[in-house]
Amino acid sequence: MLLFDWNGTVVLDAERARLALNGVLVARGLPELDRAGFAREFHLPMADMFVRLGVADPLVAEGEWNTAMAAAPAPLRPGLESVADLGEAGARLGVISAASEAAVGADIAHHGLSAVWDSVDTSVTDKLATLRARRGAERQAFYVGDTAYDMRCAVEAGYVAVAVSGGYSAVDVLRDAGAQHVIDSLDALEALFGQGAVALG
Repeated sequence: MLLFDWNGTVVLDAERARLALNGVLVARGLPELDRAGFAREFHLPMADMFVRLGVADPLVAEGEWNTAMAAAPAPLRPGLESVADLGEAGARLGVISAASEAAVGADIAHHGLSAVWDSVDTSVTDKLATLRARRGAERQAFYVGDTAYDMRCAVEAGYVAVAVSGGYSAVDVLRDAGAQHVIDSLDALEALFGQGAVALG
């Protein structure tokens, strides 16, 4: 089984996320974040991040962020075609994301990816619990993400934690959070699986 975070992992959208976050902050009279500030401050769960940034209504703010994210398409991370090939070979593919159904659905529709995924879990507030629930009796499971929260949850849920570079967190942060592998392109997943892709299903 191979599960993915969405924002910053399947789609390369750190700048989209920064602009959406700044829209939320500016609407409340709070200072915007530059790229370095966004890389430093962004973390999950989002409600915690908003509180830390001084947002008094974090749940409303998260809804506004998701609305802005759904309104602007973002490019795919290279190598997603090879992920679809792994699915054809028998791996179960899924998404577990804190982003809203509308935001993830807009990206899936824009890129024509609906046939790729066996499951899509959105608006996830407890990624650890969702990972555990999806794991079931799977012999081997991988979670691919781009934040420290993704890596910590993956490790605690018993997944192989695979980090992607160029997302929302720096590589050293991802390694410190427990990443067992760090990749730049999703086609590197084929090498991690080797000839065992079918057995992962």
